Amino acid sequence: MTGDRVELDESEKVEVSPSASAFALLVDEHPIVRLGLMTLLRQIDSQFKFIEADTSKLAIDLTLMHSPSIAVIDLSLAGGSSFELIKKLRLANPSMPILVVSHHDERLYAERAVRAGARGYAMKTIPAKLMCKAVQSVRDGKVWLSESLRDELVNRIAATDGATVNDQFRSLSDREMSVFHLIGMGLKKGGIARELNLSPHTVESYRTNIKQKMGIASGAELYRLAFLHSQNGVIVRPDEH
Repeated sequence: MTGDRVELDESEKVEVSPSASAFALLVDEHPIVRLGLMTLLRQIDSQFKFIEADTSKLAIDLTLMHSPSIAVIDLSLAGGSSFELIKKLRLANPSMPILVVSHHDERLYAERAVRAGARGYAMKTIPAKLMCKAVQSVRDGKVWLSESLRDELVNRIAATDGATVNDQFRSLSDREMSVFHLIGMGLKKGGIARELNLSPHTVESYRTNIKQKMGIASGAELYRLAFLHSQNGVIVRPDEH
């Protein structure tokens, strides 16, 4: 998203009155990603004014202060569940559409993000022109998901097979998913407790629930799966290679 300028067709551009201006909230831990998003969004609407956040708390504070017209957020933020952030942003500004832009596998996270209140989910690996379409669709009040994900959702509804490991992963609660994510980042029980403001006993209960829901036999396998997921955004068991 930080490469050559993207040229949009006339049909792809958004009509904006000369006097119009709007705040766009960009939430990502990495400044270079936020810069890339700014470059992209300026080509959609030159009137955008950008406000940036690298934590959930700052994102909420800026939303209350500026009432952005759109938010583009990453899922990987320190300081709590990104799904909880989506819900809090919706409470802070109910009219603000939210687009999640993430490296995490859309098959595992997009549906949950939309349920939390996001209007779309885009992988960071998609072409810039497609990212522009995602932003514009969400800005226009539509739900944006990739064609492959829409096909996946239809196929999942029609399927009659037993649960896969991805189905098991989707069954995790938002808090369980946050714990799983932090395990993958290498945090131990005490570190997870501090990060999520929970007791170590509660964290251990979440770990137990995760293992039961995903059919994980040991703590070692849990750490391995969580670490692999943190690296590539997918859940893979040895027998699935």
